[in-house]
Amino acid sequence: MGLCWCKDKAPHEGGAYAPTAATAAASLASVEPRVRMPKVVDSIIVDQLVLEMLKLIASFVDNDEESPVSLVKLHVIADKEDGWIQVVSSMVNVIPLEDPFGPSAITILFDDCPLPSKESVIRVTQLFGLSSDRANTGELNVRVERNICVVLGCIAEKLAGPNSIAVLTENTLDYLLTFLITKRDACIVLFALIALEKFAHTTENKLTIKSRLEREPENPLLVLERLANNEDHMWRQVGFCAKWALDNLFIIDDRKLSYELVDMTGINVILNSHDVSEYLKISCNGLEARCDSNSFESVRCTFQVDDGCWYYESVIITPGVMQIGWATKNSHFLNHEGYGIGDDLYSLSYDGCRKLVWYKARPSAVAEVPAWRPGDVLGCLIDMNSKEVIFSINGLRIQPCKEIFETTRLGFFAAASFMAFQQCRFNFGNEPFKYPPTDRPFSSFNDHGHLTDEQKKVVPRRIYLEQLRCSSVKEDSCTLCFDDTACCVLIPCGHRGFCSLCTSQLRECPMCRAAILNIRKEDT
Repeated sequence: MGLCWCKDKAPHEGGAYAPTAATAAASLASVEPRVRMPKVVDSIIVDQLVLEMLKLIASFVDNDEESPVSLVKLHVIADKEDGWIQVVSSMVNVIPLEDPFGPSAITILFDDCPLPSKESVIRVTQLFGLSSDRANTGELNVRVERNICVVLGCIAEKLAGPNSIAVLTENTLDYLLTFLITKRDACIVLFALIALEKFAHTTENKLTIKSRLEREPENPLLVLERLANNEDHMWRQVGFCAKWALDNLFIIDDRKLSYELVDMTGINVILNSHDVSEYLKISCNGLEARCDSNSFESVRCTFQVDDGCWYYESVIITPGVMQIGWATKNSHFLNHEGYGIGDDLYSLSYDGCRKLVWYKARPSAVAEVPAWRPGDVLGCLIDMNSKEVIFSINGLRIQPCKEIFETTRLGFFAAASFMAFQQCRFNFGNEPFKYPPTDRPFSSFNDHGHLTDEQKKVVPRRIYLEQLRCSSVKEDSCTLCFDDTACCVLIPCGHRGFCSLCTSQLRECPMCRAAILNIRKEDT
């Protein structure tokens, strides 16, 4: 589940650093620079609440559960202007660098806290002392600067519009742009870039950032995008985000878009850029995906399997929450509600961060394998003859899963859902598998799939939407997707104008909201 942040293991398992609240607060008190804040509640208490909240995220598995007490207390504190500033300052000062849930914890708190005023945000940026001088300080505290960049991105997302323009002062912009060089720590570069992207959701900010980038001797994003295939997983994320930003936001007139340059020879199955929730980023070759939104973004691949035994692999780029596995067309992408692959009857997934198998939004703990780390390979096998799904990490298998076959027998796609700041790369068989099954024959998608040259193009979303606006629609097209022919009548309300694919995903009539009891196909 998308708000299922982390269920089964605390952040310190698997090698991540998770100090107790008391020891962390004591040790961090001596670390400089620490952001000074107005005193509403004792800063040590707020620090402890932030660290408790970070730890509790690891066991928060149900979207319907009551919020943890520490989170509620932080909300109460943040309800007042000085309290909000204090909570933000504590997050910057105490959230550890190594904890895989750290950046996500900041987004959770921001998402649920009251909307800050423009004045409060400006006060925070002044407390941080943002400027190019700060970014150029000889001995940077990487943890603090990383957290500041995450906070700025969350503020930009919260205050889209005129208030966002007021927040992106010249000093703030200088601060973020100064980090966009390879001499900096990769995690600061990454989150500075993401913050700029989120500020660019407001058109005026986008034009301002684009103008500043163009004034540089060489646009720093052109340098950073070359890292998209880097073996270092943090720099690889930087390269991915830089390339995406150049294709979608900060367009350079004489630069060809990535999808126009990528070699798609031999790639016959990709992630379906037309069957994806709205904020997921997909690479130009259709084999890598990333989420930087605070929603739970999902995608299916382009190839459907109905019988036999099939296998694919995912290379883990980030160690956080992703639910990767299998889904049918009946599986719904409810990104804003926090539901993804494994959260309904028609999909099943594995989350190697929390070591949980998900089916029907219920987790099953896995003890056989360690939590995944960057570079690990998740193997996903589905055998429709023996009716089992088997996940593996670096070849080490977990117990087979059979429940999904009680409700679904065919029509499966490789599918995945991503929490904020998570990324992975898929291998559908265009490259040799690293840990192929040895106990049974299997097929790979790439050996049986087919895509036209047009279908292989992962065009930026802005171009795709423009193509839709300019395309003509047949009179008998489905009124929901406009792709297939309308051939279904909804029973009992009698409304028509929908294709079979869309109606298979409906529970209520989109016109009158009546419950759908049956569907009748019309002759076309």
